[in-house]
Amino acid sequence: MNHPAPLQCTLSGTVSELPAFFERLEDWAQGHEVPMPLASSFGLMLDELLTNVATHGYGGQGGPVSVQITFDAPATLSAVLRDQGPPFDPTALVAADVEAALEDRHVGGLGVHFVKKLAERFVYRRDGAVNEISVSRTWVAPSPQVSGL
Repeated sequence: MNHPAPLQCTLSGTVSELPAFFERLEDWAQGHEVPMPLASSFGLMLDELLTNVATHGYGGQGGPVSVQITFDAPATLSAVLRDQGPPFDPTALVAADVEAALEDRHVGGLGVHFVKKLAERFVYRRDGAVNEISVSRTWVAPSPQVSGL
C-alpha cells in the first residue's frame, strides 16, 4: 500500500476553526488523490466528531485537539483525534432508534449513530487525561454496469 504523508493538525477545539480545517483537509486530499466520495464522507464523520468535542467536551470554551489523518491508497482514510475534555466514549452510546416517532426519540446521539454507520473502524480509548478516537473508512468504487446487448 502507498502511504503518503499524513495530515497533522493542532486545533483549539472551537467550532469557528472547523471551516479552515476542512479546507486544509480538502487540499490535502486532492493533493494525495484521495477519491472525492471518500474524502467527502470522511469529512462529514470528522465534522461530527470535532463539533462534539468543541461543543460538549469543551463546552464551547475551546481546548487542545490534535488530529492526524492518513491515506492508504487507493481508498482508505484513517484518523486519530485526541482531546483533553472529560472522559467520553461515543462508541458506548446506545444506538439511536431511527425508526421511533420523533416525539419518542431521545435528544442527541444521531451524529454518533451516523459516524458508526459510515466508519469501518470506530474505537475509543482513554489515555491518562486524553480521549482518543480512531476512525477509518474505505471507499469501494461502484462497479460499472454492463448494459444489455
